[in-house]
Amino acid sequence: MSDTDRQLHLGWSIWPTGFHAAGWRLPEAEVNGTYNPRFLQRMARTAERGKLDFYFIGDRVVGLPEWQHERPNQVTRPEALTVAANVAAVTEHIGIVATVNTTYSDPYSLARSMAMLDHLSEGRAGWNIVTGLDEQAAKNFSRDKHWDNERRYDWADEFVEVASRLWDSWEDDAFVADKASGRFVDEAKIHRVDHKGEFFSVAGPLNIGRPPQGRVPLVHAGSSERSREFGAKYADIRFTMASDLDVAQRQYADLKGRLARYGRPRDAQKILPGLAVYVAETPAAAHAKYREIQDLATLAPDAAPLSGALGEDVSGRPLDVPLGELLDLASVPEAGQRIVARARLAYGEEDITLLDLVRYTRLGGGHREVVGDAKGVADFMEQWLLDGAADGFVLFPPYLPGTLEQFTDLVVPELQRRGLHRKEYTTRTFREFFGLPRPLSSFAAPAGSEALA
Repeated sequence: MSDTDRQLHLGWSIWPTGFHAAGWRLPEAEVNGTYNPRFLQRMARTAERGKLDFYFIGDRVVGLPEWQHERPNQVTRPEALTVAANVAAVTEHIGIVATVNTTYSDPYSLARSMAMLDHLSEGRAGWNIVTGLDEQAAKNFSRDKHWDNERRYDWADEFVEVASRLWDSWEDDAFVADKASGRFVDEAKIHRVDHKGEFFSVAGPLNIGRPPQGRVPLVHAGSSERSREFGAKYADIRFTMASDLDVAQRQYADLKGRLARYGRPRDAQKILPGLAVYVAETPAAAHAKYREIQDLATLAPDAAPLSGALGEDVSGRPLDVPLGELLDLASVPEAGQRIVARARLAYGEEDITLLDLVRYTRLGGGHREVVGDAKGVADFMEQWLLDGAADGFVLFPPYLPGTLEQFTDLVVPELQRRGLHRKEYTTRTFREFFGLPRPLSSFAAPAGSEALA
């Protein structure tokens, strides 16, 4: 494995009220970060100080007040493109990934906004493509119902093709600005796209010059079969969700194995699982913080959903009793034993209670949680990289600002010492961070080379 292959790709996902449902209740946590431009900028600069690859801005087009106990971070979400422009102005190197939902957008507006963001950031923009899961979103956009998975991906597939053609509609040297001759642009190098498809009819050209990166890098997540194929065709970066090493390895192999049928090499796409990190100077301090946050949860505890994994009905069992006193843990099915083992690692205790397990499964957001000192966190990340489970991680902050600052000050130096993370930014654009070639405009390329790079 080369030195470059050994380096992790790391993104930071901004959750202004914290990824954990109770993180915002900590005395040191930011509560109103969603609406605080200086806080959002500070987090971007801190991530850049840690030499991370990108600052990821999630988004959702619906948020309901009844979610406040299980996912308060989804009740309010900052609009991604606005935040992206805000942080682009105060950073110089870090990539900026903005989420835009294709189901409730149109290709021309998206292509225009992303092209402008790429210019404002000087080649650091990325687009996270989502199709949306929330049924409630439809009525926010004058629709009777939310489309099913197949229709959403049919729409998204054509959407990406149109957006990419719009980015290509200006060739790289179309802007002339020759004051002596008065020639502003080379008209022969600005092209109508004249797309007429199943969903979209778009004339073009875009009224913004070609993005500095040529085309903005594409990011995608999702576990459905259709999502996996969509990602294999288009995505430069794939977000994944996996809690166990062997599951992550199978997922990694599956996603990489799909690229060839779209004419893409295995290194054309990087696989980045989500990872929630609790780090402190000592393992004991990290586990204490994890326990403090878990105990602040206001979610009504319900053990019933754990019954299947644990192999027996636990819905009426006392919540404050250690698991070993409630169950014969040796007889628990393998899936349940894995959950218990991960929960024990997170709490740093063997005698966790049923309530601890309920909170572990309900409040972790489905992503792996790693709790420990810098060495322990780095050990975990290095193992997943070297064992073919990940090319890096998207880091989820349980609360802010502390978890980003602690990762930057404690884990980053340990990763750098091991040669797993850059010490300085040595390339300029977001594409270059991931070793992606800059594609030619499909209008300028030779015949037969119009497929997406």
